[in-house]
Amino acid sequence: MSDAAPVSNEQASRLAEKLFGAAGSAQPLKSERDQNFVIRGDEGKFVLKITNPAEDRGVTDFHTKALLHIAQVDPSLSVPRLLPTREGGYEAEFVDGDGRTRVVRLLSFLPGVMAASLEPSRDLRTGIARVLARFDRAMADFTHPAADHEIAWDITHAANLRKLLPEIADAANRARAERALDRFDAVAPLLGNLRRQVIHNDLNPFNVLFSEDTPLRVLGVLDFGDMVRAPLINDLAIAASYHVGPAADPLQPLCEMIGAYNEVVPIEAAECDLIADLIATRLAMTVLITEWRAGLFPQNRSYILKNHPAATRGLDLLAGIPRDKAQRRFRGACGLER
Repeated sequence: MSDAAPVSNEQASRLAEKLFGAAGSAQPLKSERDQNFVIRGDEGKFVLKITNPAEDRGVTDFHTKALLHIAQVDPSLSVPRLLPTREGGYEAEFVDGDGRTRVVRLLSFLPGVMAASLEPSRDLRTGIARVLARFDRAMADFTHPAADHEIAWDITHAANLRKLLPEIADAANRARAERALDRFDAVAPLLGNLRRQVIHNDLNPFNVLFSEDTPLRVLGVLDFGDMVRAPLINDLAIAASYHVGPAADPLQPLCEMIGAYNEVVPIEAAECDLIADLIATRLAMTVLITEWRAGLFPQNRSYILKNHPAATRGLDLLAGIPRDKAQRRFRGACGLER
């Protein structure tokens, strides 16, 4: 993605009013690729999303159509709703300071606290797993010409990231990531036999909103910029990769998530047996891609590296667990016999 020309708060406010009729002040939100703003006005709060000019228009349409699909098939699923432009569509355009045309969308604002700000708990993990399963169930029959677009965060193509190994400064971290990629290479041929569909592909703790009361309630799922058609089980492995447990039992929190997901979308045996490999692969990808991108965009380094420490820790803990032991635990969580 390119380093796009910045949009000021004042310009974002004008765009929201001109293109969508949403008058209010604009405040920037942190983002890695796009530029996003909260619009606050008399009619409430909204999110103005200004797409990176390097993004293919077909991919932008893919994201738009996916959100419209969810609103139709599962209206109660807590995702942002696209709001219409003054002309009645869901995408508008403007030309930025570099003379490049960019797509603008306005979405409803979802309240809540990011899972990343809450104390880890079983309720938190199972809430994430269940809402992800609902999302996957809603997307099961969704198709789009751009769904198979290439994205660095697609586990299916993890082997392509070997070229980034020299970007990892710490030798021990580099070795951990390399071992995880070796592990992925060994199971990659099996992915072709698994169920495939459009998945969220990035349900990390910064992309799930919860209530602040108890019991915890999921209030929203955010950030659909990494969606892609891939093996369905990748989605659960990605979400679980952020919840590796303490050294005493790193697998227990993962089993909780697997069991909760399985209650909504039953997991097949062949999928279950690959979860541990896919979790390790995702952790390696997080280390590789974030260190690489932090070097490219040092001004955004702290945001890009927000998940890096947890990924390094997770890789270290999972490396010491035999693969067959993880498979037995995960099969048990799914109610599958070994």
